[in-house]
Parts: sequence; C-alpha cells; structure tokens
Amino acid sequence: MVASLIVGGVFVLAMVVASVRGAVVLPADARIPVHAGSVERCYLAPKRAGLVIWPGAGALAFGLLGGLVASSLADGWTASVRDVLTPAVVGVLLAFQVGALVIARRGSPRRSL
Repeated sequence: MVASLIVGGVFVLAMVVASVRGAVVLPADARIPVHAGSVERCYLAPKRAGLVIWPGAGALAFGLLGGLVASSLADGWTASVRDVLTPAVVGVLLAFQVGALVIARRGSPRRSL
C-alpha cells in the first residue's frame, strides 16, 4: 500500500510539473479543455483556471482514494484493488491533463472554426 501512495504522489507531482510547463509554453489566450468524461460535456477553461483545475482534481482524487484505501472501509477489499486503485485513477487524470494541454497548445478546434 505504501508503494501505491508513492506512485500516486509521483503522478500528482507530474501533474503539477505539467501545469508549470503549460504556464510557460502556452500562449496567454489559451483555453484548456476540462471535461467530465465526454466531448459533449467539455468546458474550455481560461489558461490559469485550467492549469489549476487539473492538478487540483488529481490531488483531490489522490487524497480521497488514498484515505479510503488506508481506512477500515477497505479492509474487505483484495490487496490488488487497494494497491492499484489510487495510482490508476490519478494516472488516468494525468493522461487526460496531458491530452488537454496538447489540445490547448494546438489550439481548440472550436476556436479555429
């Protein structure tokens, strides 16, 4: 379980590093996509808000899932679920963030129409 929290923490740190890099690389008027699972629910956030939302979501997921996995609520769970759940969810959020930053750097398809 300790390794799970270390890997999840490294992923959250990577999200912060990606946001710092995005702050340097992206133009001031960039819009960063923030979505709730589908393109239809996509919100184009201003640069500063988008760069804070993604690592904030990662830190929130890490804290909630890490706390849940470490609590007595997860006593009946198999060890594999407890060890994989937190880094898997935070890793998916990291992948979504990187994708959003790539889209923001290329320019939003909606902006270019």
